[in-house]
Amino acid sequence: MVQSQTSIDIYVLVFGGALALSLLVAGIVGFLLFYQKRLADQALMLKEMELNYQQDVVYRTLDAVEDERKRVARDLHDEVGAALSAMRLLVGQLAHKSQNNTETDDLTIRFKVVIDNTIDSVRRISNDLLPQGLEELGLTYALEGLCESAMDIADVNVELTVEHEITLPTRTNLIVYRLVQELLNNALKHADASDIRLQLRQRDNRLELLYADDGKGFDYAQAYQQRSLGLKNIETRAQMLNGTVSFETQPGQGLRVTASIPLTTNL
Repeated sequence: MVQSQTSIDIYVLVFGGALALSLLVAGIVGFLLFYQKRLADQALMLKEMELNYQQDVVYRTLDAVEDERKRVARDLHDEVGAALSAMRLLVGQLAHKSQNNTETDDLTIRFKVVIDNTIDSVRRISNDLLPQGLEELGLTYALEGLCESAMDIADVNVELTVEHEITLPTRTNLIVYRLVQELLNNALKHADASDIRLQLRQRDNRLELLYADDGKGFDYAQAYQQRSLGLKNIETRAQMLNGTVSFETQPGQGLRVTASIPLTTNL
């Protein structure tokens, strides 16, 4: 009887010890898992803070650049444009005073042509720096003006389609405008295209920008490896809106670009 009781006590002791050890191990494992999760949460929080800080720096830089562009555009329009208009008026008065001097008349006409071309250049540069009507009349109006300017300075047809009026935050409007401007500038400089199609549409909670041209195309992998500034600018502007952009092109096959931007982006 004593031996049996002793065996039971040993079993209880062993079982109790094993149970206590299991609970201790479980507690240690649980503590380690909790500690690791806490470290992971802190690392994620620090990463989000760093990302938010980087975005804040980017947006502040963007705002500063756009403010400077506005200042330069206004100076060009108000000061340089006014000075050129005054010069044109004076040249016209000079021609009026020397009506019988053929040589002076010819020189006056040449002066007027040069001044008129300079005024047009100043107006174009000013419009590039400060999107006309973007803040007052919206993105669609500003993009229409951008497309018309492209057709004025190059032998190209630009077709813009906007599905309904899409209301976006001011900064988003500006970034989308600059993205389209970069696409058109690249097309006019490098693509040798005769037809460009642009489409802006809303799909679910995303804004999609579709671009296609019939230009000469290029080797995308080679251009990206060489860090083409135009491609990088387009990609960066999409990323600033937490969006994505894809390029489809081959030599001789034109270019197609799709940018997808979440409409929930809070800018």
